[in-house]
Amino acid sequence: MCFGSKVLRPYMAILLLLLAAVQAYASETSDASPSGDSVEVKTSEPFYLWAFNHIIQPALNGLIYPISAPIHYTVKNGVLEKGVDLITYGEKKNIMVYPSFNLKPGSTTLIGANYRHRGILLDQDYLVTQFAYYANGDISLAMRYTKHSLFGSKFFGGYRLNMLKDRDASFILPETKERFTQPDSSVWMTFRLGRPISESMNWNIEFWGTVRFNDASLPDGQDSILISDKYPIQDRGLYQKGMQFPLGISLFYDNLDYPYAPSKGFRIGLIGSYNFVPEYDGIDYEDLGLKPPKGEGKTLKDGGMNHDFIKTEFLYQHYFYLGSTGKQYILSAKEARTTRRFYTDFSWDEAMRIWRPENVRNTLLERRVIAIQYRLLNIWEMEEGGAPYNAFPTLNARTPLRGYGNAWSSHHMMSLSCEYRWPVDRFVDGVIFNEYAMVSPTITDWSFDKFYNSWGFGIRVRQPNMYLFRLQFGFHGLHGLNLVMTIAPEFK
Repeated sequence: MCFGSKVLRPYMAILLLLLAAVQAYASETSDASPSGDSVEVKTSEPFYLWAFNHIIQPALNGLIYPISAPIHYTVKNGVLEKGVDLITYGEKKNIMVYPSFNLKPGSTTLIGANYRHRGILLDQDYLVTQFAYYANGDISLAMRYTKHSLFGSKFFGGYRLNMLKDRDASFILPETKERFTQPDSSVWMTFRLGRPISESMNWNIEFWGTVRFNDASLPDGQDSILISDKYPIQDRGLYQKGMQFPLGISLFYDNLDYPYAPSKGFRIGLIGSYNFVPEYDGIDYEDLGLKPPKGEGKTLKDGGMNHDFIKTEFLYQHYFYLGSTGKQYILSAKEARTTRRFYTDFSWDEAMRIWRPENVRNTLLERRVIAIQYRLLNIWEMEEGGAPYNAFPTLNARTPLRGYGNAWSSHHMMSLSCEYRWPVDRFVDGVIFNEYAMVSPTITDWSFDKFYNSWGFGIRVRQPNMYLFRLQFGFHGLHGLNLVMTIAPEFK
């Protein structure tokens, strides 16, 4: 590992987070009143706290200004509230129908529709349907149904259906980021059953099972087909049909104060599954452009290895609230109107007056959150070299590693993400983040040769009980700009 400038730069973000934590602690300490009338206490602000209040935090406010200004317009004019009312139906406002789209150039450009219905069949049930049509003619469909209080008990159950027709799908060779095109027309169904296991409802256990029909076909270009002894087609299930039957269990502890705008608490998860994989269906040699060996048929059959595998995941999230305990992280409507002035509605001359340190402290520095997430993902092959191509976890912007546009695949990977969040508006947070990740072929072979870092900034738009979207810019070093705009939250 080289401790050059590229490695040292990301630690600036960690320094900002530490300064924020120290400043919050110092402000709480200085606000405490001494006992007795005869005691007089005089405190002076250390230089690093002065620098944070007068330089760093205003700089962060200005950093996200180009992104927050358009969002300010929508919030100020009630576009978010009016938009939610426009797509909400039913007497109880329990139905939502709204469009979705991705305008990123290429085959990922899509337009879709989303349908959400709470209480569609029974009390305390929820149906979500998502459909997308892509620019190249591909489609995807996802349906999710959840029912709480099954038969009046504490159990909850659910069902999920996914269908995919993706001619630009791909797989990644393990321990690399080498990607090969492989069209995918798979269908999978998942059934789950769980319940709280504590009176506080913080502990939950869940059992689930999936039936997956894999349908991977050959790409249009013969030069895109991977024929390699290191990644055999007959052992990895490439370019053919097959079945998978995962059975899993998950155990979670969650005491977060809000689901999508948490300010304090932590979340721990243990997830494990055993995946039964029968023999692959095989593929004709002719389709691969190969001649069958003498004495064999026209079909390249399963290699005979054990394809079963185990997947495990450990998840840890912790949120630290750096502010006065009497205030909530989410701004009220009145506070949002006041805070909004720090990002918009001012000329350059007014900025010098508005961004006074005492104003920043009262409205923003009292409502800050540091969010940390650690993930460890593993796949354990029952026979080395036999797990199918889609068994391996992927390290990408959703892990998250937001500074890279490509992805890695590996048997084992872990990531550590740290975010500093502060409220910009009632539904908007400013974010700076710093994250690290490592991949390894075995659980004991971690190396800094496969150590990655990314950092960046942006905004996230959410309500306490609904995540809307996020717009963030990620970097690795001082290059590699990657734009992330998605409706998926940063953390799992």
